Amino acid sequence: MLKKCLKHEWKACWKNMALLNGVAIFMGALGGFGFLFSHISELPDLLIVLYLFAYVLIVIAASVMTQVLMIQRYYKNLFTDEGYLTNVLPVSATDHILSKMLVFGAWCILNALSVLASFAFLLLPSAIRYFTANTLLFYNKTMTFSDFLSYLWAQITGVADAAFSLIGITNHIGMALFSIVGFFASLFFGILLFYAAISIGSLVSSHKILTAVLSHIGMTTVIQIFGGISIVRVFQDSTPTAVVTTSSVSTLIITVVLCVVLFLICRYILSRRLNLS
Repeated sequence: MLKKCLKHEWKACWKNMALLNGVAIFMGALGGFGFLFSHISELPDLLIVLYLFAYVLIVIAASVMTQVLMIQRYYKNLFTDEGYLTNVLPVSATDHILSKMLVFGAWCILNALSVLASFAFLLLPSAIRYFTANTLLFYNKTMTFSDFLSYLWAQITGVADAAFSLIGITNHIGMALFSIVGFFASLFFGILLFYAAISIGSLVSSHKILTAVLSHIGMTTVIQIFGGISIVRVFQDSTPTAVVTTSSVSTLIITVVLCVVLFLICRYILSRRLNLS
């Protein structure tokens, strides 16, 4: 049943999501194309300013609206008049939550990739045009574009190796696993925090959205306070290396535990305390 729910969720929202992120990519490609051929015909300064303003606005809007539309999907599909139909289907609360969470997470990742692709389309053509005619003097070294990319990658991997060695991870497989688990834990924690707030907001008979907003602010504040207290205690009782190790591992464990707690809150409300009035 989860597979069918995922398929239904994807079909219900992919057009709007694809349009938002497609426009962001298109704007990046449009700017890259314009800047690439700007040496043929000088572009007016006003046109460049207007384009950059529209570009930043569209990229931000694509990221924000991706979040808003997916949160709205959870609320409308389960807790409004549409919920009368959704909740009589032979689908468990677990499947409802998982399907929406996984699709939400997928679109968050796709949105991030689309923003990166947009930046790449905007900047790379001009960078390639520059490096084909010039070399870069970097730290008293003359570099081509490919040399610069190799140097930049070496620096990034060096920083990553040093950071992970502080928490006792020295092989690339361990680094990859820790990063993947941490990324998805943080991603699903953010999604489930929204879902739990909306679910709590549904318990009241009026001002559901206001209650959901206040619930989200309250839960976020409490989590940050306890997280700050725990980090301060770690700093007081440990060496610098132990601080990094303890805080990184404990943060990951706490995030996973909070994901489970928030999921159970959503599941309990959907299955035992559903209020569509």
